[in-house]
Amino acid sequence: MTSISGLVHMHGGLLHKRQLVEKGAHDRHLTWAVRKGEVRRPRRGWYSTWPPHDPRFIAVQVGGRLTGASALQSWGAWLWQEPRITVSVPKNASRLRRASRVRVVWDPPEVAERGTNHSVGLRDALREALLELPFEEAVAVLDWALYTEQLGMGEIPALVEGLPRDVQGIVDWVDEKCQSIIESISRTRFRRAGHDVETQVPVDRNKAIDIVVDGVVGLELDGRAFHQDSFEKDRCKDLEIIIEGRAAIRASYQMVRHGWERVLLAVETAASNHRESGASVGVGNSGPGPRPPRRGPRLWALPCRRHPKPELPPGADAGAGAGAGAAAGAGPGAGAGARTGTSRRGRSRRSAPSRIATIVR
Repeated sequence: MTSISGLVHMHGGLLHKRQLVEKGAHDRHLTWAVRKGEVRRPRRGWYSTWPPHDPRFIAVQVGGRLTGASALQSWGAWLWQEPRITVSVPKNASRLRRASRVRVVWDPPEVAERGTNHSVGLRDALREALLELPFEEAVAVLDWALYTEQLGMGEIPALVEGLPRDVQGIVDWVDEKCQSIIESISRTRFRRAGHDVETQVPVDRNKAIDIVVDGVVGLELDGRAFHQDSFEKDRCKDLEIIIEGRAAIRASYQMVRHGWERVLLAVETAASNHRESGASVGVGNSGPGPRPPRRGPRLWALPCRRHPKPELPPGADAGAGAGAGAAAGAGPGAGAGARTGTSRRGRSRRSAPSRIATIVR
């Protein structure tokens, strides 16, 4: 018979005693494997080869399964940093163990029917992650699910159905063409800053620009690892971007994560210079972006834009009266303006309050 640790490892690192017995294990085999340290028992009846600090081990130890961002991380989802462990337990669960820095959510019975012995199903994990992650990372995990073809674009509306209305607005922010976390994060940040963004824009027939901002700036994003074999190809692509009439900028993973303000400033400066030069490109921009989600209590809910009523400047009432008199051809102000020959376009800043008051009235 294969060793206990071998059996457990072959089945993903976690097996129940009942499953081991079915495969020929006896109590003495299990006791011996635990004493030798080949396997560990996170909970009564369960045997694992994972280390005690593994989030999956901790979830089973608590009495549930991983969900949310911590479950997605175990599958390789795009995340900036290690998330807090979130454990899904059935609503009727009992005898749960407490663990520090662990968040427990109580899920309906149908959630327990999906997934594995240590994690909920992908869609259940994504729904929970949307509620706990910052906005840009919530978009990134959906982009990851699309890029890895674990989810189709047409499935996202059904995925967010039943979630709060402001969360459902995230549908308009995902992009199935996105190929990495820094592309996803950068795209979301540019759009939140009010820019038009396209991803994977064709250039030189068989190449693609990672991100095009406002139709005129081609931004190439380099991952954490340096690849000597792609160095020359990347620089050739930079030349093609410029040849097609765009400004070319290249940023690294560290620049996007820890120096975003400079990246944004560089792109906005390049776009401004391009517009002032009057240069044109062959590919248009993507048009205005969708409206941001509604306000909500989560970390990533975007504030709604409010347009307050304009306040009248000091002395506006008097200015309004003067403006009305000038319109009727009466009052000393009109005559003085006529004598000096000052046009409407050439008025000084001092006359601005009268104009504002007239417009408001």
